[in-house]
Amino acid sequence: MTIHAPADLVQDAQLLEATLRPRLEAIGVESVDIVVQGSRSKAAYYVGYRLRPGATCSASDISEVVSLYFPAAVSYFSLQVLRAERLPETDPSVLEAQRKLRRPTASMLIFFGVLLAIPLVLVLGPAVSGRGDLLVTAGLRGAGSAEARFVANGKPIALWASLDGSWSKSSSSKTLRKILPVHYEVDAFLDGKLVHHWSIDTQTGRTQQKLFCTMAPDCEIFLEETPPLGPGPVLLKVTGTPRDDVVRVDDMSLNVRKATFF
Repeated sequence: MTIHAPADLVQDAQLLEATLRPRLEAIGVESVDIVVQGSRSKAAYYVGYRLRPGATCSASDISEVVSLYFPAAVSYFSLQVLRAERLPETDPSVLEAQRKLRRPTASMLIFFGVLLAIPLVLVLGPAVSGRGDLLVTAGLRGAGSAEARFVANGKPIALWASLDGSWSKSSSSKTLRKILPVHYEVDAFLDGKLVHHWSIDTQTGRTQQKLFCTMAPDCEIFLEETPPLGPGPVLLKVTGTPRDDVVRVDDMSLNVRKATFF
């Protein structure tokens, strides 16, 4: 077992590991690693697992246990459950090298700003007008689960997927070729009571096909508009699963926006 977390979140991470480890071991998990990023008010938790040889539990089984037994005393902004080898990098020297590679120069910013200006005007113009205000995001950077909370006002909401990654299979549709294939299972709880469940795939032809791309496949796509959930505090529990041919995921978060049509 290893824990990588900011100093003020180490105790929370230790509590999480101590709570989950015996329950995950009972279903076939050999070891549990915890990586925490961010601050206490906006912490991202990554639960990495390794299966025992011959274990038959699935990724969804493990995610369900983590979601069910996640300590109420530990607050988080996003939660992902994934194989240990897919945990975020924690080696300081590697992280510093990555930061240097990502650090843009002034000339690069100017060049890419000019380069993106034309496609942004063409792509963003018609799409932005069709998006409602962002209410909340369930952050996902790979297969796993996340939660998001907001206060519903009794009006319809819209679910959007913020996607970026790569995959191997192609689609006959030019639009779907830009959309990372992800499946979502979403539960909505109002005042602690389950009021709705959605099972949604991103690569599905829709009558209202709304696509907002910075540069494909970095896109936000419209998934579904929902009926009013009723006024009050809403908890969304989201589980996202990339299709089996997805080879890289940088983002697959679920956004909740105000509805613009119904």
